[in-house]
Amino acid sequence: MGKLAINGGCKVVPIGLIKPWPQVTDADRQAVMAALDEAVPWRYPFPSTRALEHAWAQFVGTKYALACNSGTAALHMCVAAAGVGPGDEVLVPADTFLATASCVLHSNGLPIFVDVDARTYNIDPQKIEEQITDRTKAIIAVDLHGLPADYEQIYEVASNYNLVVIEDGAQATGATYQGRQVGALGDMAGCSMNGSKCLSALGEGGLFSTGNDKYFELAQRTRMFGELVEAGETRQYDAYIMGWNYRHDPLQSAFAHSQLKRLPAMTEVRIRNGAYLTEQLQQIPGVRPPYVPPDRTHTYFFYPILVEPEEAGLDIPVEQFREGLKEVLAAEGVPARPWQTRPVPAQSLFQFRDGYGKGCPWTCPFADRDVKYDPDEYPVATDVTRRRLVLGHCIDAFGPPNDLQLMEKYAEAFHKVLVEHRGELIDYVHTKSPETRATMGEMPRIDYSGS
Repeated sequence: MGKLAINGGCKVVPIGLIKPWPQVTDADRQAVMAALDEAVPWRYPFPSTRALEHAWAQFVGTKYALACNSGTAALHMCVAAAGVGPGDEVLVPADTFLATASCVLHSNGLPIFVDVDARTYNIDPQKIEEQITDRTKAIIAVDLHGLPADYEQIYEVASNYNLVVIEDGAQATGATYQGRQVGALGDMAGCSMNGSKCLSALGEGGLFSTGNDKYFELAQRTRMFGELVEAGETRQYDAYIMGWNYRHDPLQSAFAHSQLKRLPAMTEVRIRNGAYLTEQLQQIPGVRPPYVPPDRTHTYFFYPILVEPEEAGLDIPVEQFREGLKEVLAAEGVPARPWQTRPVPAQSLFQFRDGYGKGCPWTCPFADRDVKYDPDEYPVATDVTRRRLVLGHCIDAFGPPNDLQLMEKYAEAFHKVLVEHRGELIDYVHTKSPETRATMGEMPRIDYSGS
């Protein structure tokens, strides 16, 4: 029967089986070389960038698209276009990447956090209304891990309060909600082309999209120093609003455009890989694979796994079990790891509230209430972050050329560790800490079943 690799046994996933992301083809290389020839001398906007914008708008089904230098920049363009300013509040899910909240700070607005749904890990529509005040301007819905948020319910609330819905699709390009593409699910959307993302620019990049003329013009100005610069027209060097330099690199635009042509096919591979692994992990006690509602698809930028030692009858603290399981899986060749180990409002930035210095924007005279962030107000996000391990990203991507052969090995490793060698795993986990009694009483028990 052998033994665990961490104790000297043979590892399940052989070295070299996992292929890095993104997958670079000759077509990608040729596209970049063609853009290099077009980009000399420097001029703006570059043909490769405009081509990417046109292709993205056509792909997602919006009237407008703008390429910029990061997903964070794309989100800030959304926030600025929504008219968020000093003292204004924007609702943000408590479990996300920092940029979802920091883009609000970039416009001197105040992020107000909302707890997440226990099954999808996206913003909980049932908890949005209780956070709305007369200063609320917008809701940022995050398509976390690659799964679109519940936009139908979000819009039901937003329409009652005349709020702008901003989609943070950074992790979910290629996914769909009720047949519509990520990037077209909000009043405006900001997506990422960071090298690790499902649509990769190899380096950095972002995509803003909208069907609204006003939002498009304001986003253009935010991207370009506050100016409005049209192709073929003489630049006036006249800033109308506060703006930044968020322009996109032409070579990265060319690479991303080439990747976009294969995005549907690459997404099919991701969906197939994730669905297979979920089917296998559902049969293994102690871990909970991701849930995908029937009205949407998941692209598995991250494949999130919640550890549940109590469901497997183990009297072991959650964090201790998670860390031990992570190390044992790593020895088997499965690089599962934590991501966002605390809710965003628990990060030091929001606990100290220093911001730009002197407490701004929280101490801005336009901020007419004292906004503080208590992590205990987000019990689901807190519990998710202490239980979560993820696969995916760029070092063990669910996209091609990784296929079902890799997923089969992942499933075999989980079965080996949690079923075949369960006793050996428990013995190893206990060595991680002298404390072996469960501490679940310190946290509310979250029902992830949806029942």
